[in-house]
Amino acid sequence: MNLRLRYLSALFLSVPLGVAAYASSASATTTEAPHSMTSPQLAEAAEDFNIYCSVCHGRDAKGNGPVAKELKTPPADLTRISVRSGGEFPADDVFRTIEGLDMPLAHGTSEMPIWGALFVRQAVGEGVLIEDAKTAARVATDRIKRLVDYLETIQEK
Repeated sequence: MNLRLRYLSALFLSVPLGVAAYASSASATTTEAPHSMTSPQLAEAAEDFNIYCSVCHGRDAKGNGPVAKELKTPPADLTRISVRSGGEFPADDVFRTIEGLDMPLAHGTSEMPIWGALFVRQAVGEGVLIEDAKTAARVATDRIKRLVDYLETIQEK
C-alpha cells in the first residue's frame, strides 16, 4: 500500500511540475506559421478538432455544434478569430485559450474543458517520472500548436 501511495504522490506531483515547467517555456514561443505543418500534421490537427472541439464549435467551426444550445455561453465562431482581432490571427491568445491554464479565477469557471491537461494525461499514461511529465507536456503543447495552426488555416478573410 505504501508503494501505491508513493506512486500516486509521484504522479500528482510530477505531472503538474512538468507541465508548469514546460508550459512556461513553451508559451513564449507558441506562434508558428501554419505553413510549417505537414499534410499529416494538418490532418492530425483536423482530427483533434473534430474529436474535441466540434461537439461545441461544429464541424464547420462556426459555433453550431450539437451541444452548443445547451451551453450558457454560445461557442465562438472559430472561423472569425482574425476578423474579431482586427485582421491578425492572435496565435498566442488562441494557444492559451485551448491550453486552458490562463483563465483568471475572478472570471469564474469556463464551460470549455482544459484541453492541455487532458492532452498531458493522455501523453503521460502510466508514467510518473518527471521526464515522463516533461515529455507529456511537450506532446500536449505540440498538439495545441497544431490545433492553433489548423484554426489559422480556416480563418475567413
